[in-house]
Amino acid sequence: MSAKVPTPATSLSYLKSVQADYIEDLYARYLANPDSPDAIDASWKYFFDGMSLTADDLGLSTTAEQTANLNVQVDWDRELRVYQWIENFRRYGFLIAHTNPLADPPALPPQLQIETYGLTQADLEKPFHIGKMLGLAQAPLSKIRQHLTLLYAGSIGIETHHIADAERRIWVQTAVESQKLTQPLAGVDQQFVLKRLTEAVLWEQFLHTRYVAQKRFSLEGGEGLIPALDRLFETAAELGVTHVCMGMAHRGRLNVLVNTMGKKPEYIFTDFDEGYLETASPEDLKTLGAYDVKYHMGFESDRSTRQGHTLHLLLAYNPSHLEFVNPVVEGIAKAKQHVLADTSGSKVLPVLIHGDAAFSGQGVVFETMTLSELDASKTGGTVHIVIDNQVGFTADADQVRSTRSCVDPAKFLETPIFHVNGDDAESLWNVMDLAMRYRHRFKQDVFINIICYRKYGHNEGDEPGFTQPLMYQKIKTHPNPRDVYQQRVGLDASVKEWDASRIAELTAAQERTKAQKPVPHTSAFEGRWKNFRTSAPGEMTRSHLIKTGVEAEKLRALSKILNTQPASFHLHSKLQRFFENRLQAVTTGIGIDWGNAESLATASLLVEGHCVRLSGQDVERGTFTHRHSVLHDTETGEIRVPLNTLDPKQAPYFAYNSALSETGVMGFEYGWSLVDPTSLVIWEAQFGDFSNGAQVIIDQFLAAGESKWRRSSGLVLLLPHAYEGQGAEHSSARLERFLQLSALDNWYVCNLSTPAQIFHALRRQIHQPFRKPLVVMSPKSLLRNPLAVSSLTDLSEGSFQEIIDDSVGSAKQVVLCSGKFYYD
Repeated sequence: MSAKVPTPATSLSYLKSVQADYIEDLYARYLANPDSPDAIDASWKYFFDGMSLTADDLGLSTTAEQTANLNVQVDWDRELRVYQWIENFRRYGFLIAHTNPLADPPALPPQLQIETYGLTQADLEKPFHIGKMLGLAQAPLSKIRQHLTLLYAGSIGIETHHIADAERRIWVQTAVESQKLTQPLAGVDQQFVLKRLTEAVLWEQFLHTRYVAQKRFSLEGGEGLIPALDRLFETAAELGVTHVCMGMAHRGRLNVLVNTMGKKPEYIFTDFDEGYLETASPEDLKTLGAYDVKYHMGFESDRSTRQGHTLHLLLAYNPSHLEFVNPVVEGIAKAKQHVLADTSGSKVLPVLIHGDAAFSGQGVVFETMTLSELDASKTGGTVHIVIDNQVGFTADADQVRSTRSCVDPAKFLETPIFHVNGDDAESLWNVMDLAMRYRHRFKQDVFINIICYRKYGHNEGDEPGFTQPLMYQKIKTHPNPRDVYQQRVGLDASVKEWDASRIAELTAAQERTKAQKPVPHTSAFEGRWKNFRTSAPGEMTRSHLIKTGVEAEKLRALSKILNTQPASFHLHSKLQRFFENRLQAVTTGIGIDWGNAESLATASLLVEGHCVRLSGQDVERGTFTHRHSVLHDTETGEIRVPLNTLDPKQAPYFAYNSALSETGVMGFEYGWSLVDPTSLVIWEAQFGDFSNGAQVIIDQFLAAGESKWRRSSGLVLLLPHAYEGQGAEHSSARLERFLQLSALDNWYVCNLSTPAQIFHALRRQIHQPFRKPLVVMSPKSLLRNPLAVSSLTDLSEGSFQEIIDDSVGSAKQVVLCSGKFYYD
């Protein structure tokens, strides 16, 4: 269907001012062979399919001769005008949808006024055959307009016509016109939604009255998110999802933690009272670390749906830097898919909850979306939910974006966007179901923009009336989403009972907290992390205790496989000598250079069962042509990866030339490293200087994540061109910045001197009983410096050397240096 059905823009271009006899001739050919792509142009077939006229409709007998003559009375010009209007209603109906709970529906734009198409008010009561396109038979224009308004301009505005792929666009259109988004909920679902709204509203009200003026970034105004997530999870579980990985900023996080994730209120109340750190024992502090504010914290739990499915939920930890958790969550999801052998993304679902101003303003949002369709990082589609408060901190929408909607930047992905009135709980419920089914069907991102409001200021201590006085006059008298829905469905007695019960539960939990704080809990070393721990004081400096050498014969065997290509593979002539030299160095045991040592370290880990993942710009070849881990046949273009040919039982090697992104890609790889400590995960900068493009990931996640959240990471940063003296732009990977961020044994920062050191440093990342990030300054000049070589014995024996004694005879002076400086 997608190949034959044109976009409406294409079909409308020549459905104007066409003579009736010509159209009748086309229609006769259509009737004679409606399924033939050669009978008529695809755009006309699309129009006639919508008409679906029968002989009875036209007052004809069914003889072939009479049908072929088509001596009928159809006002084709008027039908075409209405058809154009319907198509534009599908395209532009979202412009008049009542999606803003604080405003009346927008005025009718010209493209939706019937007068624009030469129709008059008198035509409203005239019947049109084209109504069959919408399942209305021969209907008056007024009924067609009423029906289209219900479908496309109610509490939901749908944008799909930026999608070039007709199959995807028409899939959504068919679902909408089958009334998937407008059908009322069953009574049991209405009761469930109202109860969940009640729990969301009462949580915020309880905190507001019991912890007066304390900062919490409440969800008030957007409480519809809570039952909306319920529906998303129910549909996801029905479709086979078993793990949900979520990321969100501050607003509403405490509500989600308690009402969605199942975190006990006692833990939140403790944070409000005086926190853990003030009264924690020294033993507890080892577990808690530096801790973080309550609305940055993550959580994991298992949750059962009403239908009996079980989902494992993960809410990622997040700093104050809005949206930077996005690529981290995608990396977490991708790693979980790898662990679960979920190659299609059907079991693991990423969900990102954004803020409106941050979504349209933060570049990391675009970087993350760019990763969504790439082999290195695609996760089978992400469900994006934007909490559109219509204000960013104290700024109005027209001050923080240049687009009509905050979600417009997502249009480049050509994926559906649903705008929903945050006060309409049933519309949210239906949209979540359809969005999840779209993601499952097409394995593509989908966007839901919940247009709501923020009851208080940016935080509960702000006065929003200073900057948005008119908006907040409306908000003060506007009923909350629970009360709006209760007025719709009733159930007054149930609501009173729920109110009393929930307040009693929260009060009891608060009293328990005052009597005795709950024991701090962290899930840092559970699941795949159960055999790991934090490092002991001084343990990181005792690298020699971690034996990382590999038997010489094993290295020779690996080198032979890596550096010998099949006769049928046409290797580039310059690479033939490259691999011969590598093999010779290992065979003779002398002259092993940097790239050779890195390759051997990678190969040895793979055959030991450890996955190795390498990404960054140009990493397959290596910026300075020192790696060549992915080979291209010069005659056929066939791809060959020698590191994946070592042993049938080996772990996989992944090397990906990444998008031209630092923040997004480094954040993604950091996320992967959080899930699987048995994998070696490496991000390489094209030039070491470029790492500063991901400074937020380095500062807030990599350097501080273990201290703040007790989340360990073994991510490796390779920063080539570290200190080469090639001017301000390509002279430094900013070693001093990493050293300034070094404290409390948070990571390794290395300016390595020999190939053996990179060999042992990479293997140490896997063989030590804890995980620490590794930052490697790797100057370009050492890659081919004939003096910067190691012997096979250096690789096969011992471990990482922190001090290399190069003294000869009786030394009178000791010079401490590393890396390029030594060879200079």
